[in-house]
Amino acid sequence: MIILEDKFGLTNEDFKKIRSMRPGRPLDLQLTTATSVKRVRTEFVGMDGTRCMIFRYPDEGKWGSLGDGILKDKAMVARYILEDDTGEIIAFKVKVIHVTTKPSHLIFTTFPLAIQRHDLRAEPRTKTRITMSMFDANSDSAICDTVVLDISVNGCRMSIDKEVVDARPKLKQVVKMYFVTSNNNRVTLTGTIMNSSSDEVCLYYGVKFESPKEDVNQLLQDLMLVMG
Repeated sequence: MIILEDKFGLTNEDFKKIRSMRPGRPLDLQLTTATSVKRVRTEFVGMDGTRCMIFRYPDEGKWGSLGDGILKDKAMVARYILEDDTGEIIAFKVKVIHVTTKPSHLIFTTFPLAIQRHDLRAEPRTKTRITMSMFDANSDSAICDTVVLDISVNGCRMSIDKEVVDARPKLKQVVKMYFVTSNNNRVTLTGTIMNSSSDEVCLYYGVKFESPKEDVNQLLQDLMLVMG
């Protein structure tokens, strides 16, 4: 997603998106150096109200020299995936205020004047707080219990508490998911772990359903009764 022009004014929804950004999560910075435009990966550190935003300085051992792209008053574009919200990517333009090297190598920037949003998902998802038990599809051995954060006919996203989990699902692992519906029926879906991320408290996994859509639709209808 390219920001073509500046538009000014943050709505309440824009502020909500920005405040959903979590320290320690990755984000991309698009920088303009003397020779090229670089897109590098770094980490969101935090913000001071609406005074400034703080990013970790990208690893120059990995991305090459960035000094001429990260200077005071120089503009950059930040892109961040709101995985804990609606599966959106937000992008905004900021200017460098200050760069520190001690005690940490950090970039302080202006607060964005506007953001652009783009939905990463092809279909809408419904937010939930459904508990679910997950098993390995091949061995039928238990992996862990998890909370489904959102769900659609094609997949779901779930979270696992780091402090209570013993086993963790693996990328590309095929799993069975056991749901209990409003009438206490046990519904089983099969899916593949497609992606993962984490923060200080939880592990997050994205699952692509392999079960027939008719089965998923029936589950969604039942769960809607639970969710009201």
